Amino acid sequence: MKKGQTKKPAAAKAVKTAARGGDKEAAHHLPSVQEICDEIVKLIEEDVFSPGERLREQDLADRFGVTRGRVREVLHSLEARGFIVIERMKGAAVARHDKREFKAIAQVRARLVSLAALRAAEDSTKPERDEIVKLAKDLVAKGPDMSAQDFRLATIRLVFAICDAAHSGFLRRIIDDVHRMPTSGRALRNLIVADRDRRVYAGKKWKSVAEAIAKGDGAKASALVDEIYASGLSAMEQLIEASGS
Repeated sequence: MKKGQTKKPAAAKAVKTAARGGDKEAAHHLPSVQEICDEIVKLIEEDVFSPGERLREQDLADRFGVTRGRVREVLHSLEARGFIVIERMKGAAVARHDKREFKAIAQVRARLVSLAALRAAEDSTKPERDEIVKLAKDLVAKGPDMSAQDFRLATIRLVFAICDAAHSGFLRRIIDDVHRMPTSGRALRNLIVADRDRRVYAGKKWKSVAEAIAKGDGAKASALVDEIYASGLSAMEQLIEASGS
């Protein structure tokens, strides 16, 4: 775990800072299972913990200033969410998904975002609809000249705005986890929108999604999201086939 030793997660820093400052009440406030999970997911997302890397209980206990029992709770939670795998006699390791499994993850994400668009059209407020339309218009105006990575990140911001407008914390958390899963998928998704014509196509489609949500037409918004992801999956399959994976 040498790669990660230079990082100081907020959950661990809070405990150490409180202890140094003499704030006894704060010093006894150990990070919760959820707080530690969030920190580890962030470290996985930043590639501090890489796919396949072992996560040793004692190292994590020392890192976050908690017991190994608390760490085991964290690891089981992360395993249930798909971020790590726990093998008998080997312990925990960051999950490693191949490109074919990424396809399944992408299909799940597509259905979840389609549902979020449907709900957003039904439940969003006017300020939320205005924000969705603004983000979509920006995607159309700036997207063609963005880098593939910046375009993907701009799309994610739009997707999360749609998820927030759906007013379902549960749905938002699931979509967030799927987007952050430790796969080779980020690089693959960048390749999908590396072509300028694809960025133009996707931007226009997302603008149509936003307009359908603004009009309260959930069925149309959902169908358009399906079209976007179906096109992306088709492009992804071609990339996978070309790579011979």
